[in-house]
Amino acid sequence: MKMTQLLTNATMGKVNQGRQQASTRGSDRAILSPPRTERSRIQWPTRQQILQVSKSLSRVTREGIRRESSGDYFNSGDFAYRLQEILRATDELLKKSQRPKT
Repeated sequence: MKMTQLLTNATMGKVNQGRQQASTRGSDRAILSPPRTERSRIQWPTRQQILQVSKSLSRVTREGIRRESSGDYFNSGDFAYRLQEILRATDELLKKSQRPKT
């Protein structure tokens, strides 16, 4: 192994340890990064995490609708725009994840 690879691996290990410690300091954000397994180094979100985000997005939508009905068009419009961006990005991700039909 080259010296640069050894230094990079050692440095990245320290960075990752710091991130793991920061994410487990008692906040809800620790839920967003499940532990890695020996089989996979990728941290995939759990079904519970996806459902939790979906519920949060529904709450944001309801709050935006409430603000619009009370006349706060600036904030409700901002909510609507951000939700549309999330939906576009999700749709794009789904399209990329589908295998091409041959």
